[in-house]
This record gives sequence, structure tokens and C-alpha cells, in this order.
Amino acid sequence: MALNGENIKRIFKKYLLGSTSAEERSAIDNWYRSLENITPVNLSDQDREATKQEIWESIVPALVIERKARVIPVWLKAASWAAVIAGICVATFLFIKPAKQGALTYKTVTTKNGERREVTIHDGTRLTLNAGTTLRVYDDFSKERRIDLVDGEVFFEVKRDERKPFRVHSNDLTISVLGTSFDVSAYTAMKKISVGVVTGKVGVTRDTATLDVLTKTRQLNYNTETHAYTTGTTDALLLAWREGRVVLNDLSFPEMAVLMKKNFDIEVQTNDSRIEKTKYTTELPASMAAADAVEVLAAIHQLKVQKTDDHTFLFK
Repeated sequence: MALNGENIKRIFKKYLLGSTSAEERSAIDNWYRSLENITPVNLSDQDREATKQEIWESIVPALVIERKARVIPVWLKAASWAAVIAGICVATFLFIKPAKQGALTYKTVTTKNGERREVTIHDGTRLTLNAGTTLRVYDDFSKERRIDLVDGEVFFEVKRDERKPFRVHSNDLTISVLGTSFDVSAYTAMKKISVGVVTGKVGVTRDTATLDVLTKTRQLNYNTETHAYTTGTTDALLLAWREGRVVLNDLSFPEMAVLMKKNFDIEVQTNDSRIEKTKYTTELPASMAAADAVEVLAAIHQLKVQKTDDHTFLFK
């Protein structure tokens, strides 16, 4: 006997009550066995539990009379819920809804250390990625145009759409615009995010709280550890990186090391606490060779350079 949409609900009810004929019981047993050969579907724990509950809730209302005892075959006892879920396409005959969709899909766009690139995404928005940047561009822009800036810096030239806002999520901040141009720097290792507006208006929120609505030439600087922030006039060197310049502006040693790694792909270290406490200010061409960039940085701050394996040490 074949299982089809006309009789499967009736036969499964009889099977669970132990009142199927030998032919019906054989058809059900064969269906269960077929699940063992199906490649499991990759579901999250939450979706797996939800699917179990939906299956059970769909079966229970049909069992309106006392169940008869039934001996379940050993192989059936050993069958895992994963096999049942793997056969979810067959289980739809039981009028069970399919498992809920998982997270929204997206494409990851990256630049390597020392690399910069421009991309145009599917709504016409242009993105310029600074060195060592990772962002996620979501596939579905039907309701909300969303991008996650995971690490790095991006200059956004957003295609205007009054119906759908454009949102950039970075750490615990959300930057919302309709159509404008602005820069977001969010290098994870530097533990700070800066948002600088070139044209238009940009809203910045944390959770549900609005931190500020920035207009042209305004900038917000946010500390990802303390959640403190300040606003002021846009840094005059905000977009220097788009002109091929690497600007170090009163940076701590760890911050300087991050930008040297991102822009020149070189590890800068020190064993001297005095050097670790120094603030670093200089400007370097992004096209400069890594070794030359470190030499210039060291000379400006009256330091020496020692190369050891893959690391470059600064010392006095």
C-alpha cells in the first residue's frame, strides 16, 4: 500500500492506536525505514524543538479514544528525531507547517590588509571599503536595507529611498538613513566607532535609545566598552584614507598597531613600557612599503626598529 495525501492521516492515526491492518502497518514501517537513508536537514536546536512540538500537537487532537498497547519495533525505537525531521517534506502530509525559516541570508564583502575597494550593492548604494574590512550585505531589501559592519571602515553613498530606510549595524549601534553619504569607522580591536556625516542626515541609536541625529559636518565617537560617546565637528582628516593617506592622530600604541596591521599588514610590537605609553601622530602614504612605513613612524618618534621573524619591534 502506498502512502498519499488521501489516506496518510487516517492510517497514521490507526497506526498509533494499534488498529492498522497488516498491509497498512507494513506501509508505515517501510516509510519509517526510508527516513534512515535521508541526509539530515541542518536545523538549529530551537527549530528542532519547535518542529517536534508541532508534530506532537498535530497528532494529539486526533487521539480521542484510549490508546491500545503496541509493541514498537526495536529499529523504530532507535530512530532519532533527526530522521523524522529529515523527512519533514513527507511529514507535510500530516498537515504540519514546515520548520520556521532561520536567520536572514547575506553576502560577506571583505578587503584584505592593505586593500581598498569600491562595490555597488543591489539597491544602487555605493560602498568604499578601507583596508581590513568585513561587512555583511543582506539579500532581502524588500522591507529594510540592512548592512552589518563587522570590522573596519566604510564610506557609504546611500541611494535614496523614502519608503525603506538604510541601516548599518555595528557592535550595539544602529545607523539609520534614507539617502546620504557618511563614513563609519569600526575597527573592532580599537574598541571605538566613529560616524561622520558628509551630506544629509544620519540617526544613531543604541538599543532603542537615540544617541544623536547627525547633520552635515557632524561626527559621533562611541566607546564600545564604556558605551560613552561624544559629538562634535567632523574630523578634517576623516576621509584622508580615500585619498590614499594613512593618518595616525594621537593614537595609543595598541591603536597605532591596529592601523599599521590593517594598512600595511605588519605586526608592530614593543617590550618597552615607555613606548607603550607614547601617543602616535603621523601621516603615511598607503602605497608605502611596510618596512619603510615603520621606519618613518619610528624616526618621527625617535625610536629604532628591529625585525624578528614575522614581528617588528620598536625600541629606544
